[in-house]
Amino acid sequence: MASNRASLMNDPVHGLDSRWSWTVAAFCSWLLFAGTLSTRVVGIVYYGIVETFQVTRQEAAWPVTLSCCLLNLAGPAMGFLCRRISCRAVLMSCSFITGFGIMVCFFAPNVLFLNIFFGVVHGVTMSGVFVGTNVVVAQHFQKRRTTACSVVFTACGLNTLVIPPVIEYFRNQYGIRGAFLLLGALTANAFPATIALRSPPWSIAAKKAGERNVHVKVPAKLTSFSTATACPKAGLLEAKLPLVEISKGQPTIQLDPVKNARIQRETWTGSMESFGIPTQPAQSAPDSTHHEVPSLRETMKNFVTLKFCADALSFAVVLFGFSSFMLLSVDLAKDRGILPADAVYLLHGFCAGDITFRAISGSVIDSGWLTLEAVMLTGYLMQAAVYETLLWCTTLPTLLMCAVVLGASNGFRIGLQAPVMIYDFGIEVLPIMMGGLAFIIGSVALGRPVLIGYYRDKKGKYDGLLHIIAVANIVFVGVWTIRLFIRKRTFSRTSSSKAKDNASKKIVGCTGDGKAHAPAYKAT
Repeated sequence: MASNRASLMNDPVHGLDSRWSWTVAAFCSWLLFAGTLSTRVVGIVYYGIVETFQVTRQEAAWPVTLSCCLLNLAGPAMGFLCRRISCRAVLMSCSFITGFGIMVCFFAPNVLFLNIFFGVVHGVTMSGVFVGTNVVVAQHFQKRRTTACSVVFTACGLNTLVIPPVIEYFRNQYGIRGAFLLLGALTANAFPATIALRSPPWSIAAKKAGERNVHVKVPAKLTSFSTATACPKAGLLEAKLPLVEISKGQPTIQLDPVKNARIQRETWTGSMESFGIPTQPAQSAPDSTHHEVPSLRETMKNFVTLKFCADALSFAVVLFGFSSFMLLSVDLAKDRGILPADAVYLLHGFCAGDITFRAISGSVIDSGWLTLEAVMLTGYLMQAAVYETLLWCTTLPTLLMCAVVLGASNGFRIGLQAPVMIYDFGIEVLPIMMGGLAFIIGSVALGRPVLIGYYRDKKGKYDGLLHIIAVANIVFVGVWTIRLFIRKRTFSRTSSSKAKDNASKKIVGCTGDGKAHAPAYKAT
């Protein structure tokens, strides 16, 4: 019932924004920290593949690109599985498999083997980890949802400080194959965190009720007990014909709108619901506590809206810029005459800016200091400026400065994927919408190996690719400027209408006969 659902959501220990919610956020941080280790070392893996297998950079880019793309392209399937089965099942199975997809690369004879296991197997299972974690975190928070997402992604980003020098050491000591084996073993530590993760009970109650119960429509006079106030006996006679519902082979007495009320055979509390007698719905439960879950067909209609296209392409640019820097940082520094062992520190600089602003962005939005649109706009401005500046950087200190600013621009926006989807489409459709968002992100990233092959293998440098990323960010500066303007205009109109309503209430007069009269106004 709505009242039971509301009481669960408002519980101070296990409800929304409760202590248990932050415990769930901590386990989600652990899961993402270990499950996404490979995304922090794609530059080292990319350089190691070129060095070990003696292939072109375009061929070497495919395993790491497939992994990053399928992390996103498999999103719709993982979102559907989260909705159809459960987030818990998806998280446990994917986190168990994803580490093995990396470890078997120790036996790789060629790049095709890496494409299958590191690219496909590891990428798809990493998608389940990412989508399931985002959904579980969003389901456990309401008022502090953006802050919680930022905290989870901040803790996840800490792996950039730790893992790159470790994997670079493994590569130098044991080769890229030994690095794959040890990286997979570290990634397998994501599985224990999933044991404590599951969707909250209020998010799955409606689904379970729909699968378990078969409801029969009854006349209106049987759906209310209000007629019993005038004549109790008549009311009881009208309510005497209960609905018999079959649940798991056992008959259950039920009357609408009292749903899922069963006669307790072991203990009797004497409540009217235990006899199947209809009562009035709880009035104390707010309307916002019960939302009808849209059908799959209704949810799919959101994918053809202009709002979804803007959201999906916006985050596609964010993730394309982020993953391109992670992939090319070592090779880009090597082209500037910097040793690969020193180029690893670019990832540390990136991580410093990334972690700092991941923690800041959520609290800034939830506190009302900046709107979500303003934060997104700022991130695009910063990223566009950095990618143009990278063309002129030739020393390690200047590259480090660019890495820090680029990390800050990424940290501003990377944790806002679920909040943006919820803000535009609602939390009821979040698993499917997150999957669709991830699919668009992965589709855009599939073009990166071709661009790398064209600009680096044929042109001899990455300048053209850096220009493309900068221009894409400038385009979305315009998009989010328009959205910020629309939000402010909508807010100003709402505020003015509320002010007029309050003013009209204040000027309503009350005469001596106790009747309220609105004052007359002269037409001008």
